[in-house]
Amino acid sequence: LDVYWPEFRKIDLYRAIRVYQRRSRRYGG
Repeated sequence: LDVYWPEFRKIDLYRAIRVYQRRSRRYGG
């Protein structure tokens, strides 16, 4: 799966996850 997914795609996904976690934590989690 890693090979199938492009680099920018992987980075974008990782970034999205990080943002989500940050938001959740910021809101109070």
